[in-house]
Amino acid sequence: MEETQVVTSAPNNGAAPDGGNAEPQVGEEKFDAKYVRELRAEAAEYRKKLRELEGKVKSEEDAKLTEQEKLQKKLVDLEKRNADAQNAMQAKTLRYEVMLAASKLGIVDPDAAYRLLDTSSLEFDDEGQPKNVEKALKNLLTNKPYLAGGAGHASAANPAGGARNVSDDPIIIAARKAAGLPALGDKPHG
Repeated sequence: MEETQVVTSAPNNGAAPDGGNAEPQVGEEKFDAKYVRELRAEAAEYRKKLRELEGKVKSEEDAKLTEQEKLQKKLVDLEKRNADAQNAMQAKTLRYEVMLAASKLGIVDPDAAYRLLDTSSLEFDDEGQPKNVEKALKNLLTNKPYLAGGAGHASAANPAGGARNVSDDPIIIAARKAAGLPALGDKPHG
């Protein structure tokens, strides 16, 4: 014979303290044990599915967070690369502008002027272009007048000062001979 279990929908004041079956009270329904076991098994399945779904949701949130962290890291990396590229572009532009201005000012060695120039004194506009290159180069010429070209400036290579005839320079003559080129002033054979 099937065992009957009592399920209360109202408080059970007459329940046995040892968990045994007490006499049914008013408002209580009787269900057979098989039905109760089925209900409990079904409830257990739902709890199990709930835990699985909660786990999936958590893992998807973690994956999204991980993906978000990856995107954040990629953004930081791209911003750094962009800043590095802009700095490199600004450095090239600065070098070009300094050498162009140095040539206009008659500086005999624009590369030396660029290397000697205090670039921290330069100001840049919103587009990254240097604004006060000529002023900085003029200050450099004041401090290093040997960079200025023209007559009247003596140097170790030209102790007499003034214009120099490169066709008489023994270093240039030797270099041209070593390269198999005619001396300056000689007409090419041909």
